[in-house]
Amino acid sequence: MRLILVVPSISCGGAERAAVLLAEGFLKKGHQVSFLTLSGKEKDFYQLSNKIDRLVLNVANNSPTFIHAIWNNLYRLWVLRRAIQSLKPDIVISFLHETNVLTLLALTMTENSVLVSEQNNPDMYYIYCNSLWDKLRRLTYPKAAKVVSSSKGVDNYFDWLPKTKRAVIYNPLAPFKDDTSTINLPQNAAPEKKWIIAMGRLTYQKGFDILLSAFQKIADHHPDWQVLILGEGELRSDLEKLRDDLGLTHRVFFPGLFSNPFLVLKHSNLFVLSSRFEGFGNVLIEAMSCGLPVISTDCPSGPREIIRDGVDGILVPNEDMSGLAAAMDRLMSDEEERQRLAAHGPEAVKRFSLEKIVEMWEVLISEVKQLSSK
Repeated sequence: MRLILVVPSISCGGAERAAVLLAEGFLKKGHQVSFLTLSGKEKDFYQLSNKIDRLVLNVANNSPTFIHAIWNNLYRLWVLRRAIQSLKPDIVISFLHETNVLTLLALTMTENSVLVSEQNNPDMYYIYCNSLWDKLRRLTYPKAAKVVSSSKGVDNYFDWLPKTKRAVIYNPLAPFKDDTSTINLPQNAAPEKKWIIAMGRLTYQKGFDILLSAFQKIADHHPDWQVLILGEGELRSDLEKLRDDLGLTHRVFFPGLFSNPFLVLKHSNLFVLSSRFEGFGNVLIEAMSCGLPVISTDCPSGPREIIRDGVDGILVPNEDMSGLAAAMDRLMSDEEERQRLAAHGPEAVKRFSLEKIVEMWEVLISEVKQLSSK
């Protein structure tokens, strides 16, 4: 079967990683796979197999005015339509809301079947972002063959669509890359210390300000612990200032991006997700697969569908800084409890293996193909 995956870029992010992993998984199952990005290769963070046909449209330029935005999007639609139709795909799979809208509009009045993947929680996302795309989504998503959500929490938003139009497929677990490269640590980050790890874009959504405030409440009780927050984003300088203001300059570090975060995870003692909202929470399954105990905010949506509270991790109320501090304090003080939770992590993440997730996509694709042939 010939499949096209459409993403805005292969920059660092959970959705982009999920798309790359699915492309690799489809390829292993014998499908012909093309990977189409709206942006240029300069934004690439993840690597694709050279057996996957890569199309770089390079049409993701910013628009300085509303008129420019209209013109640029019309041009993107034309380029996108021409590129997809030239490949004659059996199925098109699009990722992330803006790209989903553009793909559906570009393929209007064609016979292409489009599956759109929703990776974030729309209820929360549009509190902080442009609602225009939400209106366009409500206009275009009924034209999709299926709207595939990365969690049940995300799917709940789409109750305005018929159930026959919706599906839930979790993101796959990235395979562990075992290599001998060394970890480049910031100054004063000590390998002999115990590490709390957090990962994600340095944005308001990820709640790293909550994590910093929670750690500050208990840091003096645990002088042998440090915090490493992996990632980049627009709030780096704000978070560094907050860290310094809280007196955590030599206890909390921002090492940036790691192409292989598993090396750091394997060296760590505890993983914390402090997000205000999520779509799924890929980083949780990555941490659990490395044998780490995890603490997560019970945010919308995703963590509750991954963690079995008290069995393989701990859930705390969303945006509850004191609750997060208490949970961290408890596990940092109890190595036996950390080991108990960590021991159950790998068994929990088996349901997110790449093979199982690809099989679920294949079943969905077959269903869509059968319906379209009637």
